[in-house]
Amino acid sequence: MKILKKIILVFGIVLNTFLQVEAQEAQQLSLKEALQYALKNKAEAKKGELDISKSEYQIQEKRAEILPSIAFDGNLTNNPILQETALPGEILGQPGTVIMAPLGQKWNADGGINFSQKLFDQSIFIGLKAAKSTREFYQINKKLTDEAVIEKVASQYYHTLILQANLAAVDTTYQNTVRIQRIINSQFENGLANGIDVKRIRVKLFNLHAERQELHNSIQNSKITLKFLTGLPIQAAITLKEESTPVLHQNAEKGFEVTTLNAYQSLTKEKELRTFALQEIKASNYPRVSLNAQYHFQGLGDTFPIGKNKNQQVYWTDYSSITLNLHIPLFSGFRTRSKIKQAQIDLHQIQLDMEDKKLSLEADYESAKNQIRNSEITIENQLQNVVLGKQVVEDIQNNYAIGVAPLTDVLDAETSLIEAHNNYNKAVLDYRLAQLAHLKSKGELQTLLK
Repeated sequence: MKILKKIILVFGIVLNTFLQVEAQEAQQLSLKEALQYALKNKAEAKKGELDISKSEYQIQEKRAEILPSIAFDGNLTNNPILQETALPGEILGQPGTVIMAPLGQKWNADGGINFSQKLFDQSIFIGLKAAKSTREFYQINKKLTDEAVIEKVASQYYHTLILQANLAAVDTTYQNTVRIQRIINSQFENGLANGIDVKRIRVKLFNLHAERQELHNSIQNSKITLKFLTGLPIQAAITLKEESTPVLHQNAEKGFEVTTLNAYQSLTKEKELRTFALQEIKASNYPRVSLNAQYHFQGLGDTFPIGKNKNQQVYWTDYSSITLNLHIPLFSGFRTRSKIKQAQIDLHQIQLDMEDKKLSLEADYESAKNQIRNSEITIENQLQNVVLGKQVVEDIQNNYAIGVAPLTDVLDAETSLIEAHNNYNKAVLDYRLAQLAHLKSKGELQTLLK
């Protein structure tokens, strides 16, 4: 019995020492610091920034279609077998005959500058507007991504805090149980307690040890998840700072406008992009005007032409052209009309999505407010249970010390107190999560960074 007692005490001391050393070496991390770190280092947040940068280059790409295009083109052609054509002999003073004459030369070199400029193409200007709208779409999505990161990190942070609170409650019960064990052992040695009480308190301590170890492991795993969500190194040791839970006064709550929320604005911007897509399809029916110009040099001969002149039977000549192109679509087999109908259906679908999203956001807002009100009532009730549970434990422990209460009453009261603590902590967690949902429903998650 004494050996088991020593093992229990040593185990408790080692666990407490481990936790204290870990707390001393670990870096303290507040919720605000965790959120700030996540928004700077988490992959989702970085990818959002890259999407915005990408949209800038998409705008430049569309602008480039308005600017002229200048290029140097060249080619070198060898004709091992020249095509021949039949010519009347009269041309060469041989009437009545047909002469097979080769066309062209065995070597042909050509190179020069080509210039192209689109003078009127409605689809280009619509595409440029769409590219700018895409940038705004990515900017809104970046905000949505940040909100998602904030929500996940804050939720995990609160979950970890609740686990720590549960562990603190178990630790308190453990210390009280150790004190009772000393009393029981002293009474047993003096013949005032029976062996079954000694065994019961020992089983209680073992159960508390197991519960403490389980909570400790849960806390470590929860911190690992939190570090992953924030982008912190998994090996980093952290301790969390307790966050206050301000009470939201519902009577002073002001309404909000759904259309200002990023989740709704994202759909609005998507509708705008689909409108541009429809306009771009319609623009394919408009006339297009472009200007092309070229200036080239060409060399012809029976031998490799580059670096040679007419003395080596290679003849060089220059030529140029300026072309004004006009393209007027007349009939495309109803292909354009089919594309227009599809784009119009896409627009109708996004409009339905917007109406559904509005109802969803309004429902989220009302649901979060109701959850906060319910959580406030639950917290108050559970807090009273904790206070009452502490009083019951103290009274029964005092009665047991003077021999008017059995040990089972003490153990049951302590178990009930732990349960009351856990229920209270869960109510606090539900309240904090409801606050997150409430802030999200109003588009105010960024206030957690202030």
